Amino acid sequence: MSAPQSTSQPPSKGKVFVIRLGSTLALWAFITVGLLTGLDWLLLLMIALAGIGTSAEYFRLEARDTKARAYRWVGFGLCVVFWAVMAWQSIPQSVEPPWWLEAAFLAATVQAAFLPALAHSLEGRDTLVRIYFTIFGVIYTALMMGFLARILFMEQAASGSHLLLMAIMVTKFSDMGAYAFGSWFGKHKMIPHISPAKTWEGLSGAFTGAYVAMCSMMFIVPDKLAPLNWTSALILAPILCIAAVIGDLAESVLKRCHSIKDSGHKLPGIGGILDLTDSLLFTAPVCYFYLRVIGQA
Repeated sequence: MSAPQSTSQPPSKGKVFVIRLGSTLALWAFITVGLLTGLDWLLLLMIALAGIGTSAEYFRLEARDTKARAYRWVGFGLCVVFWAVMAWQSIPQSVEPPWWLEAAFLAATVQAAFLPALAHSLEGRDTLVRIYFTIFGVIYTALMMGFLARILFMEQAASGSHLLLMAIMVTKFSDMGAYAFGSWFGKHKMIPHISPAKTWEGLSGAFTGAYVAMCSMMFIVPDKLAPLNWTSALILAPILCIAAVIGDLAESVLKRCHSIKDSGHKLPGIGGILDLTDSLLFTAPVCYFYLRVIGQA
């Protein structure tokens, strides 16, 4: 007997937009609490939890490969240790962690990724793919996300917490602008073989959202965003927008290659934690190095 067809209709784009906006605002509320209380350790804790959640969802992508289990646990364990060391190096004196941290973990990851292969028979290319998947996962979900913590504790910043909020707002407003414009006006597909929903109209919305967020921050707390001024801020906004779009598309590549729609279902209207942080993984290092360069100019 054939199964009855479902008569439930998918939610409208307007409803999905409202749900996504509500989820995003709730997350911003947590960040604002940390900002208003001036507790850098609380902000770092939020970043670390988001980073660990991102890592967990990334390594779960290979859950169907039972022989990758050991590699997944090695990679995820390294990510957890990374955030523990990041907190240990940053919180006591509220300083930016030393530069050796990422280099040390990159070296440790390359070495540790080969350990599971020593305990099992080799399977040619499959074994190499598992090793590469582990190394890339630590870089992609931990080391890239770690630049948000570096922005928070940046020495040249007037207020690292406000710069952190700026980076997150510009990134997520870019995401929301892309979704809104793409849903309402989208007609021309941008990269259909990777993400059929992405349109050129959505890209224009991404730039609009990025500028709205950046200008709002510059109007409200310009003195807190040093070393940014209006000129450098207006240059940074489209740069972060481009990085955000590429980060979103990069996760789409991962999901498409694993034949899944969302990385998880923890966040209503968004999907998983990786679906929320994908763009931040790309904008965080771009924003950090931009701020470092103009801060030394």
